[in-house]
Amino acid sequence: MRIKKYVAKSMREALLQIKEELGEDAIILKTTKLQKKVFGIGGPDEIEVTAAVDEDAAARKAASQNAPSYTPLHLTGDTGVYNRPRFPNNPQNPERVGPAIPEPAVPNVRPYFERQTYPKQRREILEDAGPAQAAKSKYAEEEIRSLKADMQELKELVKSVLTGGALSNIPPRPETSRIETVKPVPNMPANAPASVNTPLDDNGWNLFVKLLTDSEVKPDIAKRLVSSISGNFSDAEFENKLAAALGSQFPVSGPLKLKKGQPLVVAFVGPTGSGKTTTLAKLAAHCCLSKSKKISIITADTYRIAAIEQIRTFAEIVKVGLQVVFSPDEVGAALAECEGSDVIFVDTAGRSQRNKEHMEELRVLLETLRPDETHLVLSATTKDSALSEMVRNYSSIRANRLLFTKLDETAKLGNIFNAVSEAGIPVSYFTTGQSVPDDIELAQAGKFVKRLMERRIL
Repeated sequence: MRIKKYVAKSMREALLQIKEELGEDAIILKTTKLQKKVFGIGGPDEIEVTAAVDEDAAARKAASQNAPSYTPLHLTGDTGVYNRPRFPNNPQNPERVGPAIPEPAVPNVRPYFERQTYPKQRREILEDAGPAQAAKSKYAEEEIRSLKADMQELKELVKSVLTGGALSNIPPRPETSRIETVKPVPNMPANAPASVNTPLDDNGWNLFVKLLTDSEVKPDIAKRLVSSISGNFSDAEFENKLAAALGSQFPVSGPLKLKKGQPLVVAFVGPTGSGKTTTLAKLAAHCCLSKSKKISIITADTYRIAAIEQIRTFAEIVKVGLQVVFSPDEVGAALAECEGSDVIFVDTAGRSQRNKEHMEELRVLLETLRPDETHLVLSATTKDSALSEMVRNYSSIRANRLLFTKLDETAKLGNIFNAVSEAGIPVSYFTTGQSVPDDIELAQAGKFVKRLMERRIL
């Protein structure tokens, strides 16, 4: 077998080279993209294709194509059992031996016609149009008369309901059946116009509670928010007030706040695989390319394989400075090298919230670094209980921002609302994909609440 590698700008060009040199019998063993593209930015487009051809198989195929054609058995004199000839005699072919086989007779087949059928009522009309039609007309008149009587009875019933007569015997609903009322949420819109309809009953309240719990908001939080709204409102008015109550429990931090005369230090912390490095690259590219700010990057992620090389390649593409620190003692020198920058982004290694030793190392690093903003990066796909545990355990490092990634991978956002409303830490950004720097957006309470209630991704 002959094996060879080819490097070309496209797969089509590589296939043409393989076909020209190895022939049409070549097979593709491996295809590798040769590009220095990092986070979707820059890099040449080349492809390496490993192909092989079995030269012995190709020779056997060529020999078989040049072999003589197959000779029928009746021409070779071959016979079957008891020396009987394999092929019968045929007057059309004198070389065959044996009695001739007569041609089969053409079968006598009559064409098929589908039988025409009619419904029962149609057959009666065709067979006896006179009496059957009269009986049918009489039956139809009786049906119409009955329907008119039913419509008149329904009109009388609706009229009695509208005038209140039919409801006079129904006892009023006791006040104790309503959900227990608590103090209204602060900043709630007041004196909204009352609806001309009756107030929402227990079923209406429960429907809004179910709307939130279906989005994985905790039941106690959902009941507390729904019961905080009192008054007579239509469904639309009640839904708007509920959205305002949800928004008041979901604080946001706004964009990065640059400082005058010194750089803004922004650190990203969080568990392994939450997307810290990709999020850092998105914000760095946005500030550098869109806002024309001077950016520097410090990475302390020296545990993950190829992490430094990955962030170094990105820094070269967007042309920003990069400093690597292996211990807290090197932080001071790294910050000095970044003097003059508008923003310094700091990448840290992923840490499990249950590993006390690793959490202590991270705490010491951040105390030495003293960042202005510490963003706790969390995945939106994390289940509710684990997400709340991460926020609680990372409180020891004094994270003052929450940043949620991978919102494109889930439609239920109740776990995010639960964590934010319980912790009270504002949310800075959401990421919705891997594209740099596009798939990131500023957190907005109104937009998030709308997606939460509609159970749609951002």
